[in-house]
Amino acid sequence: MVNTKSVYDPVETTDGKRFLVSRYWPRWLSKDKLKLTGWIRELAPSKELLQDWKNNSISWQEYELRYFKEMENKQEFIKELANLAASGTITLLCFEKENNPHCHRHLLKQLIERQTERI
Repeated sequence: MVNTKSVYDPVETTDGKRFLVSRYWPRWLSKDKLKLTGWIRELAPSKELLQDWKNNSISWQEYELRYFKEMENKQEFIKELANLAASGTITLLCFEKENNPHCHRHLLKQLIERQTERI
């Protein structure tokens, strides 16, 4: 199972293995407070993609297409998370609030779940 949360949401026992999938470390939050299993920066959007989105230079649809394209070269990380999700719960963490649908962790969840179906 794959869950998603904001780094600012409380840690819960149901989170399973917790992975930060952001390019940058969250300010004012320690590794102990986040209770991370790992930090996988490689699954974050590129600086260029993130900048284009933050500057309103692209639509969400364009963002999705570019993010999925970037992840084509990151399959080993996606497969690793899919293997973990197939046997337990993982939680993907990023800065955006959980109710914001415009965060790459929701797209990454889709990729992991597709990969999990193949296991």
